[in-house]
Amino acid sequence: MTEGSEFQSKTTPTGRKQLFRRPRQKRSQQRFEAILDSAERLLERLEPDEISVYTLAEDAGISPPSIYQFFADAGQVFIALSERIHAHIVAGYNRSYHGPFSTWQELMSIRFGEARDYYNSHAAARRLLLGSGLSATIRARDLQIDRQLAIRSLEEFGQHFQVPDLPELVERFTELLVINDAMWTLSVHRHDCITDAYEEQARRAREAYTRTFLPEYLPVREHPDAAA
Repeated sequence: MTEGSEFQSKTTPTGRKQLFRRPRQKRSQQRFEAILDSAERLLERLEPDEISVYTLAEDAGISPPSIYQFFADAGQVFIALSERIHAHIVAGYNRSYHGPFSTWQELMSIRFGEARDYYNSHAAARRLLLGSGLSATIRARDLQIDRQLAIRSLEEFGQHFQVPDLPELVERFTELLVINDAMWTLSVHRHDCITDAYEEQARRAREAYTRTFLPEYLPVREHPDAAA
């Protein structure tokens, strides 16, 4: 793609070309985001397999060819929307939390509680990232994001607690997130939300798994912003 072209050619972390065309010009960017907004609205009441390019076009008030300019099908729209959702989730983890807590269990419950609240108030996020219709492409990206969140979570733990220098902690935290997602996915499949009962089971699973590599008690840092 030549320099100055309206559309960006982007490669995914796996080395594959991105499936959709992300525009550079402001007007096209606005149309692109409007299509994602439409998908997000429709997912509030419909499953992904009930939404087509024509459904999106009708909701967005644009013609189907305007959508085909960026996306080959509705599945690619969902992939782009999932990336926007992932960006929101990562941004949430990047915001430091300075509220009252004294144990790693409390900090973990706070952070997962924030994520649960987001999923429960955003049907599109539930259906795309935790729903039974999750695509292989979105799932692969979700696992990559889990690793990013694991790195950020471990950094946050280190800011507030004296975390022992153990091998492969990032891998353990990534596995922790995958375990949690499995419990939440089951809840969404059965109840279309993350219920209190399933969150309690997820909490138990998170803490039990974390105790396989971290001690029950971690000393609190006197100056939370100072890493060891």
